[in-house]
Amino acid sequence: MFIDARPQTCRFETRDRSMHEPQPASLQTRPSSPRASARPKRRLTFHEPLESQFQEWWEANSRWRVRNAMWFVLGNAVLVLVTGAPFNGVRDALFGVGHHFIVDALRFGVIAPSAIIMLLASYSSEQRRWFRPMAQIAALAHAAALVTLDALMHAQGFSLSALMPLVALAPYFLFGLLHMAAVRTSLMIVLAYGLGGWLAGIADPQRHFDLSVTAFAALLGAVVHHALQRSVRSNYLAKQRLNESVNRDSLTRIYNRRMFDEHMARVWQQATRERVTLGLLLIDLDHFKAFNDYAGHQAGDACLTRVAALLPPAARRTLDLAARYGGEEFAVLLYDANRRQIEDVCRQLHASLAQAGIEHPNSPVGPLVTFSIGAACVAPKPGRRPEGFIQLADEALYTAKEQGRNRTFFMDHEYEQLTTGAFRAGRRSAA
Repeated sequence: MFIDARPQTCRFETRDRSMHEPQPASLQTRPSSPRASARPKRRLTFHEPLESQFQEWWEANSRWRVRNAMWFVLGNAVLVLVTGAPFNGVRDALFGVGHHFIVDALRFGVIAPSAIIMLLASYSSEQRRWFRPMAQIAALAHAAALVTLDALMHAQGFSLSALMPLVALAPYFLFGLLHMAAVRTSLMIVLAYGLGGWLAGIADPQRHFDLSVTAFAALLGAVVHHALQRSVRSNYLAKQRLNESVNRDSLTRIYNRRMFDEHMARVWQQATRERVTLGLLLIDLDHFKAFNDYAGHQAGDACLTRVAALLPPAARRTLDLAARYGGEEFAVLLYDANRRQIEDVCRQLHASLAQAGIEHPNSPVGPLVTFSIGAACVAPKPGRRPEGFIQLADEALYTAKEQGRNRTFFMDHEYEQLTTGAFRAGRRSAA
């Protein structure tokens, strides 16, 4: 059955239209380059999606610091449990005989559980979206526990004042927080230290001095961390610009085959974890060799550039990608896209090419440049590889060319019977 994408110009063939879901409510525009995504350095932020990519990279590279800090905290807790009686004497001297329950509740009810949660989060990439808020909560929980312990120690003539500046610095350098989150958390720690002293009735000059030192440490940490973040972001942006130049096709300026292969491998794994579908369009210009033979290769290059410019608007979301696959072939990868959405994208691409009106001097299909699209939609599963997904789209492309070109052919359920490396569609007549 044929579905007209453009009356009298392009035909769209499909075998099954049982899946019909609405278009996503909001789509994010992919920037043309990291240069377009950068803001002034003092803002310490990029435009999306580069900012989200940087935050993901920063958190991944900060996990080891959080992991080491939490292991240190848990190691101390285990040491206290093992030593037993000797620590009980120290506890009585520091906190007083009547405060056993409070001290144990803070150690094993606040500090240890929050450290365990952060430790588990640092090992699990599945919990990435919870990592930042959990880090802020853990930092504040540890600080509140230490402020309470400091108030108990003050009655016995002891203090944690030497430790509190380090606690105020911890959000900047131990918990992997971004700058503004680290500043907020550090300021809250200083406020908690001051409020704890006021509630405990500690108002001597030494306490005021200790609070001033802690506040100065928080301010110094903010200045140093701001400079560090600015340097890290500048280096990250420079690396992204370098990668951008490496991953762009020199002629068409859209992404190249290398970027497509790397991105496909990443989103295949992510789609497997999140159990969403992927859509792939393989696009081939019809009778392009005849175009080059008649108009010359320079005109052919100009044609490829104009066609390539039509593809990025179809890959608008963060994990979508449009790339030059090779020669006169292009690829569009769509993340979390169902069959109806993919069909709509194919129709839009055919209509955009027709509207561009690129003349073809020697095409039996018509007076304008056209292309054929092989579309595939699959739900990645453990044990399957993206090569089979690409092969399915390739088979759909050659079927579209066999049946007359200037159309889209769609395959999805054929993936279950597909054997990677065994091409089923006839290639001879479609070449």
